[in-house]
Amino acid sequence: MEIRRKRELKIGIFIKSLAILFSVYGMVKNYSDWMFFTYFTNLSNIFVDLVLAYFLGKDLRACKSGKRECSNTAYRVKFLATISITLTFLVFMFILAPNTEGGFFNAYFRNGAASFGVHFANPLLAIVDFFLCDYAFASKRKDVVYGVIPPLSYVAVILVLSGLGVRWGNNMYAPYNFLNFGAKVGWFGFDLSTMGAESFGVGVFYMIAVLLLIFLGLGKLFLVIKDLRKK
Repeated sequence: MEIRRKRELKIGIFIKSLAILFSVYGMVKNYSDWMFFTYFTNLSNIFVDLVLAYFLGKDLRACKSGKRECSNTAYRVKFLATISITLTFLVFMFILAPNTEGGFFNAYFRNGAASFGVHFANPLLAIVDFFLCDYAFASKRKDVVYGVIPPLSYVAVILVLSGLGVRWGNNMYAPYNFLNFGAKVGWFGFDLSTMGAESFGVGVFYMIAVLLLIFLGLGKLFLVIKDLRKK
């Protein structure tokens, strides 16, 4: 049972509410059909929105009592959701947006800035909320490893779907160019001359390995910052 200052709770309520609004707006603008649910961006946004909504309810109740009652399991799920949405934030900014037709800024602000909502505003606000409001999370070393469960599960689902014949874009084997194992470089190739909308020019195996290392590093960094905030 945590005692919280009302000012801190109100700031958290504002950040969570704004993050959910940006996310819902972006997803509504981008929704077309069931394939919408095959993109990590949308799944990570839905995941973090549900978690933020849960904690938003806790914060609203705590405004009256001053006590925020959250289990450590709930905090752990919040950590997983935050790491997942951080991956969405970083991958889009450094891998997908630069290779988007129309350029970097068009990648964020086309279609009524829907992409800005799900790839930038929601992730950034969720990250800020984690550091500001979730320092009571009694984390353990193994929590860093837990953080790779969402992306690995996503890759597994994409492999199953592609095996069933599902294709994205111009007959891509995955929703994203860096996961498109049907491209020329496949799983273990390397040819930067093929870099573009359908291929990152680097074998999918290497991209997954690098992203997992980054993921583990981010998880460790987030927990260190959280612990410093707690102190």
